[in-house]
Parts: sequence; structure tokens; C-alpha cells
Amino acid sequence: MVSKRSILALVVLAAVLGLAGACALPAAAASPTPPAPGQNLEQAISDLAQSTTIGFSGVAMLTGNLDAQSFFPPGKVADYWGFQYLRDNDPSGMGHNTSFLTRVACDMLYTLDSAQVAKLKALATGQVAQINQYGYDRYPLMNAFRLLVDGDLPAGATGLDLAAVKAASSDLYVLDGQISYDRAALYAEIFRSLSTSQKAYLDAMVGKGWASWPDKDMEDVREKTQGLSRDESVAVMTYAGDMYSWYAGSVDADVYFCPERHGAYYGGFYIKDAPAIGHEGYSINEQLTATAGACLSDSTKGYVTVDQAAMINGLLETQRDNLYAGADSIVKARTDISTTLRSLITPAEPTAATLAAVKATVLARSAAYGELDGENNYNYATVFAKLNESLSAAQMAKLADLRKSIMSGAYADGAPFDFTVCTTPFLFSAAISDQSALATYLAQTESLFGAGSAATAAAFSYLPAAPVAGLAARFTDASTGSPTAWVWAFGDGGTSTAQSPSHVYRTPGSYTVSLTVSGGTGSDTATSKVTVAPACTIAAVTLTQSPFGLRIKGAGFRSACKVLINGRVAPTTLRVSSTTLFARGAGLAARLPKGVAVQIVVRNSNGGRSTACAYTR
Repeated sequence: MVSKRSILALVVLAAVLGLAGACALPAAAASPTPPAPGQNLEQAISDLAQSTTIGFSGVAMLTGNLDAQSFFPPGKVADYWGFQYLRDNDPSGMGHNTSFLTRVACDMLYTLDSAQVAKLKALATGQVAQINQYGYDRYPLMNAFRLLVDGDLPAGATGLDLAAVKAASSDLYVLDGQISYDRAALYAEIFRSLSTSQKAYLDAMVGKGWASWPDKDMEDVREKTQGLSRDESVAVMTYAGDMYSWYAGSVDADVYFCPERHGAYYGGFYIKDAPAIGHEGYSINEQLTATAGACLSDSTKGYVTVDQAAMINGLLETQRDNLYAGADSIVKARTDISTTLRSLITPAEPTAATLAAVKATVLARSAAYGELDGENNYNYATVFAKLNESLSAAQMAKLADLRKSIMSGAYADGAPFDFTVCTTPFLFSAAISDQSALATYLAQTESLFGAGSAATAAAFSYLPAAPVAGLAARFTDASTGSPTAWVWAFGDGGTSTAQSPSHVYRTPGSYTVSLTVSGGTGSDTATSKVTVAPACTIAAVTLTQSPFGLRIKGAGFRSACKVLINGRVAPTTLRVSSTTLFARGAGLAARLPKGVAVQIVVRNSNGGRSTACAYTR
């Protein structure tokens, strides 16, 4: 028999399942934080959320180790029940408190009868081995990414093998699909058996939050949860929470995922969740991912250079099609799987043919989902490795200090904690005591590396060497490894998918250009700073009265040039020489109101422009 105290410890472990959302520097306070209004899928896949999430994974990977990477919330397995949406939108602001799952799961178990709970217990007994297998099967990928980032490749390897990584990821997701199907079939069966009073109990909870739900705890469901192993107890609590969110939710809620759902091999969950284990009532600051992740995605934070931040942000374009914009995508796969699973919630028991069709669809779409996520993680790890090579010792020390500031502190009762260095491998959130069990899985790592073919490497050049504002600059792809796709970002908001495009900069200045190539033997990103010079220069602007106009002194003024005032061409431009212009004509005075600053630009006949000059009459 499992004691009340043991079960509570398990519940707290389970309570970190799927902790997600924006992410943060640690907060030991238990006071609730109201959720951001309307957390939804559009926010999760936005460039801002994705850039800081990828950055957060990078921070975790660059400062952590394989042990930290292995920490993974079990709630991220088979997560098509809307539970993440439920906690991210809890009106009480308690969704990321360790007591959230305890209450909602205990409420579900409390209203279920013994026969219904027995079915959940039987499912747990049958699924524990599958769930643990999923956890072990993550190790080859995690270790391959670790060796790549550390530069410790197997002999003869030149990098990861994209096809092998996608296949390994696909196998993981197929196992996830099987687990999901088995749960959905049982959840739907139990829903059909709910009595009127059970439905009334659950219906009274729907649309409300943690603070309004009945305050049931482990003591209230003690008899129903007797006789379970540790792993089975965690599974049953997970099932109970998932069942409520599925009962109360919708397909949209089922499809929803937190931004860090798919970069799950790098140790970010250890940074977020490790301090919460064993501390009922601990609240995780939901800004951790955004705050710490920006240290790699935003150079103004002082941790990385502009070019290094561009490596992280270049992944946004690299992953975009796989994430949501392509003909097939992670969002589409999740939608298909969620819709198919929810079709099992019917008044009548589905036929054997229906169940077989649902299972086939879920497994097929899970395989595709895994390939998409595998390719994205291949690209993440490749960029993290390149970034690691570029960081100075001082930058690495600063990132290490950031990790320590996040992972050490004191709980509300004053007890200190320090989880900076992870010293044990995990199977999900449970430490592995017999590490010999990992040998078989770590031995599979080498199969994820490729040798012989030149790795895809991005490179480019541009002409002229000093581009001029208003004139086209030619960018030429010089990448190796036979890439088949090109994504350019010119630093001024302009983009291109041509192999060797031209681009016109309208304003002089310094721009960071990035080229991300993919296909061939992988993907890579190259960046370069381009300084765009003015075509001509304005030295001084003065007012003339007879006739009324502006005298503009400078250099490089060409025949048929024009003066622009706040972007509009002046009525008349008179060029006296390459150093002197006059702007005149009817209506000019109205374009130069007294006391109001305007921007003066000279545009040469070939399109070249000067830097804007502020002038106030």
C-alpha cells in the first residue's frame, strides 16, 4: 500500500507535468499570478514566443549537461487533452502552482466510482512500461545533441544525420500516438458511463478555476488510489487531470501547446521545474522562458553579439513551415490527431472498425509529427553547436552566472536551494539510480551521426562591397553541401527565398544579413554585417527668401536629382552643381511649417539617396 505521504510526494512530482507558458526567473512565492488574457495557439507560435523559447533551450543546453537534459515532465507525453490550455488560462492564476494538478485530479477521482477508477488503474498498469520506454528512447537523441554541441563527435562523423534524427523522432511519436489512442479510448468509455450526478459535479466545475473547484485532496481519494506503484500513481493522477480537461475542453484546447513543447531535449524543463519537486504550493514564474531566452535572442541584453543573436533568430524561418506554415506542419498534425481522438466521445460505443480507423490515423499522423519535430530539433542542435563555438570565455561565464541566478535561492520558508548543476540522470522527473540501464540507449547515439558527405554550410557574398542606399545590391549564395532551399533576411525587414537575390536598401546604415540554407545534408545559417552608404550627403540646409526656398549644401548631387521633404518630392529642384541645390516652387512654404522639424533627403536620378537631414524653419 502507498502511504498518504508517499502519494502526496508523487502528486507533487506529477504536478510539474507540462508546466509551461512564458517562463521565468524563479519565484518561490505561492501567491497566484493571474494568467495573460486568452493564452492561445497564435501566441505560442508567434515569432516572439518562439525566439525566446529557442533561446531558453539554448541557454539550458550551453550551460547544462546530459543529466539536466533528461528531466522531462511526463505530461508532455500524449498531451491531446487540453490540460496545458486549462492551466495556462486558469482564471485563479494557479495553473503553474504545484497544487493545480492535485486539486483537479482529486476532484475527478472523487466523483468517479470505484469501478471507473479501477479501469484507470488497469490502464496505468498496462501503460507504465510504454511511458518509461518513451523516456529511455529520448536518450539517443539527447546524447547526440550533447556530443554535437560539445564538439565530441564520433570518429569520422561530420555532423548529425538528418534522416536518422527524423526517423528516431518519428519512432518516439508513434509510441506517443499509441499511448494517446489507448487513453482516449478508455476516457471516452468512462465518459459514456458517467451518471447524472457525476456529470453535474463536473459541469459545476467547467468554466471556473482552481479557486472555485471543490477543495479535494489525496485524503479524499485515498482508498481509490491504494495498491499502486509509484509510476502507476503518477499515471493515474495524470489520467484524472487529463480527463477533466478533455471533458471540459474543445478541439482548439486539445491542439494548443506551450511554446517549449517541441524543443524538449535541451534541459529547459530542468531549469524550470527542478526547484518545484517536493514543494507543494510552489509557483513557477511564468516569465522565465521569455526573460532568460532573450539573453540569446536579443543582443541588447548583453550576453551575445548581434551576429550570435541572428543565429538563434534565423531558426524562426528555418522552422516556420514545419511548425505551422507548410503544406504539412506540427499544428496540422496536432489538429488531425486531436480531432480524431475527440471523435471517440460518442453516446454509443464505437464499432471495432471505427476504433481501428481512429488508431491508424493517429499513428500515421504521429509518425509525420515526429519527422517534423525531428527536423526542427536537428536544426536547433546544429545552431546551438555553432553558437557554442563562437562564444568567448567571458560570454560563457556570464551565461553560467545566469543559470546559477535562476536555479539557486530560497523557498518561502527560508530553506535554501541550489539546482545549478544536475548530478543524476532522470527518467522523466524521477532520478535513475541504476545508470547501467542507460547503456543500451546511449550506445545507439552513434547511429544518429553522418559521415562522408560534406555538411551543409551557409555562405554568401555581395556586391558592391559598399552598397549605396537606393541602389540594388546583389547577394550571391556560396553555400556548400548542396542545399535546396534558401531564406534571406536583409536586416531591414526585407526577405527573399531566391538563391541569389538582389535587394535595395532605402536608408543608409548598418544591417545584419542572414542566409539560412537547408536540404542537402542539413541546414546552416550565415550572417554578415552590411554597411549601406548614402549616395550623396547633405552638409547644411538654409532658408532663402527671394525667392522662398531652401539652399542645400553637400556632395554627390547628380543631374535631375530631387529634394524630398518628409518623403514627398519638392515642387521644384534646381541643381547648381554637385554640391549645391535649391528647392523652390508653389506650395513649398506650406510644406515647411514654422517650428516643425521636417526630414530632408536628396534622391539622385539613379535612385541613390542621402541620409535624412532634420531641418526646422
